[in-house]
Amino acid sequence: MRKLMKHQWHDLRDQLLRLDDHAGPEVIFKTLVAGFRKYRPQFSSGPFAYLRFARYFSMQAADYPVAQSTMRDAEFRHFKKCILRYDVWSDLNSIAGLLSETMERLLTLHIEQCCPRCRHEDFATYQSVATGQLVIQCAVCFHVEGRNSDAYAGGAITFASAADLRLPGRPPATTLPLPAHLSPRIRVDCAGMVDYNLVVLSHRDEETDSAGALHGFYRGMPVAIFDEDINEQGHPGFLVANGHAEPVVNPPPWAPTARWLCRIDKTGVRHASAAG
Repeated sequence: MRKLMKHQWHDLRDQLLRLDDHAGPEVIFKTLVAGFRKYRPQFSSGPFAYLRFARYFSMQAADYPVAQSTMRDAEFRHFKKCILRYDVWSDLNSIAGLLSETMERLLTLHIEQCCPRCRHEDFATYQSVATGQLVIQCAVCFHVEGRNSDAYAGGAITFASAADLRLPGRPPATTLPLPAHLSPRIRVDCAGMVDYNLVVLSHRDEETDSAGALHGFYRGMPVAIFDEDINEQGHPGFLVANGHAEPVVNPPPWAPTARWLCRIDKTGVRHASAAG
């Protein structure tokens, strides 16, 4: 486990403190994501792994309703006061919680609607993973319902994109083919990082790699994996790693059907250019 260290936290904190108190939410978002990418191993480890920080690494502000976020002015000034109080040695869980809440605030639209359960009036927009249904979730008691107060079938929810919400923004990027010099590899979702060196490999007992070959998994099987990525300069590319397969014993709560994990070797996850 690679914990966030004092100098790394101060680096990210100082970048945020240098922003103007009236900085727009897109600038705040880009500063946070740049820090997460810079210290990718630390933000892929606990307690950040438990809050799924790895899903932020490839996000770009234009793909989500960041421009419409309420994380600005008074909210941002309050956030800056909070990060000044936290020390990485004694407040690591609090740091993770605050950064997670801030990212949620940046990535969701907030609407005033009275919650039928707790009567609070702050809902945020999300999307059902299974059906794509647009839903809203109470910021206090986490009650979920359809965006138009229709029934919600249940299951995991995720951030809704600007395109799904029909907001101005960039359409989702097309899938990049894995270049020959990196192939063959099995695609994973690096948002499914369980720890800095552990990622969900498959929800089945076999997967097809980028060259079209089918592989059945067994404990200790060598595997090469990849995912799409955006580097610190905003250029598209890939994350690649090598490791071995492990059967799932206790699936993570965000992936209850996971069957196999990849234990990444000591070379770690690294960025690879699409151009070679």
